[in-house]
Amino acid sequence: MRGFHPLIQDRNGAAAIEFALILPLLLILSLGMFEIAGVISADMKLANATQLVSDLVAQQSNETDSLTANFCTGGEMAMAPLSGTSLKATVVSVTHDSGGTAVDWQDTSCGGSDISNAVSLAASVTPNVGDSVIIVVTNYQYTSPLDYVLSKNYTLTQTSFSRPRNVATVTHS
Repeated sequence: MRGFHPLIQDRNGAAAIEFALILPLLLILSLGMFEIAGVISADMKLANATQLVSDLVAQQSNETDSLTANFCTGGEMAMAPLSGTSLKATVVSVTHDSGGTAVDWQDTSCGGSDISNAVSLAASVTPNVGDSVIIVVTNYQYTSPLDYVLSKNYTLTQTSFSRPRNVATVTHS
C-alpha cells in the first residue's frame, strides 16, 4: 500500500486531464451559440424584409403584379448576405367597411401561400369603419452552415401590418 501513496498525491497532469474532459463540452457550447446566433440574425433580417415589403405596398395607390415582384426582390436584397431565393411572401389588403371586415385582395405571386385568417389578423388594427391595412406574411427557409448541435433547417415566419399612406385602400390590378 505504501507504494501507491506517492502516485495518489501526484498532481502532475491534472489540469491537462481536466481540460481534456471539459473541451468537448466547450466546443459543443461554442458551436451551439454560433448556430443560434445565425438563426436569430436570419429572423431579424426576415422581420426587416417583411416590414420593408409592407411599407412599399402601403405607399402605393394601385398594386400590380410587377410592383409586387419588384418589392419581393427588395425583400430578398434586405436578407443579404443570406440567400434570398427561399423568401416567400403573401400580401393582403383588408378593409373594414359597413358590412364588416373583408379581404379586398390577396397576392401570392412571391411564392407565398393563401392567408386564410387575414380577417382575424386584421381585426385588432381595423376597429373602425373605413380602416384598411396591408398585411404581409413572409416565410424563409434558413439553412445553417453547421448542423452539429441544432437541426440544419429552420422555417422562419414574420407578419407585418401597414396602413395605406396615400389612399384609403390600396387597390390591386
